[in-house]
Formats: sequence, C-alpha cells, structure tokens
Amino acid sequence: MALNPGTYQVGRMADCWLTLDDDLVSRYHARFVVSAGSLEVEDLGSRNGTYVNGRRLEGRIKLADADQVRIGREIISVLGPGGSDASDDADDSLRRTLGPGEETQFPTLIGQLVEKSLKVGKIKEAERYALALTNQLMGARVPGDHPTAVSCVRCLVALAEKTSSGVWLDRAFKLHASHGWLMRDDVKKQVLVALDRIPRVPGTGLEEYEQALRQMTKDGVDVPPQLVATIAELSDAYGGA
Repeated sequence: MALNPGTYQVGRMADCWLTLDDDLVSRYHARFVVSAGSLEVEDLGSRNGTYVNGRRLEGRIKLADADQVRIGREIISVLGPGGSDASDDADDSLRRTLGPGEETQFPTLIGQLVEKSLKVGKIKEAERYALALTNQLMGARVPGDHPTAVSCVRCLVALAEKTSSGVWLDRAFKLHASHGWLMRDDVKKQVLVALDRIPRVPGTGLEEYEQALRQMTKDGVDVPPQLVATIAELSDAYGGA
C-alpha cells in the first residue's frame, strides 16, 4: 500500500504508526515524512540511534528504493512503486510500503508476528501488530483468498478467541464488508467457536457485512444463501454498536 503524504512515527508508544516492543527503541524513536515523490526519515533524539544502510543517521535524509533503515532490532526496507505488471497488482498494493524485515514483506511478516506473539502469551504485542496489519489491508485492494488477507482474518479471529473480545471480530467483519469478501467456511467455524466466549460484537461490522452481502446478491454476485443467513443470525444475536 502506498503511504499517503504525512508523517509516520516509529517507537514504543502505542500511538506511533509502527509500535515496536523493543528495549533498544525509544518511546518516539524516528519519523518518516512522506510528500509527493519523496520519502525522508529523521531520528527523534533516540538513545540508540537510527541507522540507514548501516550508518547512524544525523538529521534528516531522503530515502531511495532499496534503502534499509534500522530502528532497534528491526530492519525497515524501502520499496519504490515501479516494476509491477497487471497480474501482480494485489501483491504490489501490499508491497509498496514501509515495513520491518529484510524481505520487505510487511503484511506477511506482521501476520507471523501476531501468531508468534499469541503463542508466547504476549497479547498486547499481538494486538498492536494485528491493528497495524488490519490498517494495511483496509487501504489495499486484494481478494479474500490473498495469503495476507487469509492470514489477517485468521489472526483477528484468533485474537478474539484468546481475549474474549468481540472488537477483533468486528474488525474482521469490517474487512469483509469493505472488500466484498465471501467469508470462508473455515473462518465461519472459527468465528462460531470464538463467539462461545464472547457475549456480543461491538461496532457496526456485522451489520455492514450483512448489508454488503445483500447488496452483492442484488448485483448478481454468487453469494451462498447460507452465508447470508448465518451473518443475519449473528447480527441479530451478537451485533450492536
């Protein structure tokens, strides 16, 4: 996903664009500045410094395609927007971003981090990563069977079950509604399991998804009637802002 013009802070604080649970990272460690045709990074007086291609950053510099920014133990690689073809649009919309990891697969890596954090019981860390992944997908046009979409939905449902919080299910339903995804049978089963521990799903995600499915049906999309019925039942039983 291409970043819109603006500033993006990285640090340990929850209100950062990218929150890193790393003792080498300062509360507000560095800032990326995006403008038309330009990407810059500056250190915010961090204790351990920000490094660009192995050299400690002084002041603010402009970044180029393939530059690597190290903040704490994380490597953030920069990818330019060029070099794609039509068949790779979905993948490219996710790759044209900033993200931790030398492979520059930001969304894929975050999905793995959510799963790893859940396994070791780091719930707050998993929640921060899941929120970042959801925000990435909300702005990218990808099909429901895209690996990152599948990973994100799986992580959100797993978080809902682990925390007994319907907030994460609401995000999953909003993603489906926003992109017109047909919920997979395995995801429906996971959602039903999670709802055994959740009294309600706050927000408007269920209602939005129910309306989206009905509109898709009117528009001639082959929506399974059972899916419409299931989401309608869930909306009646668990929905509510």
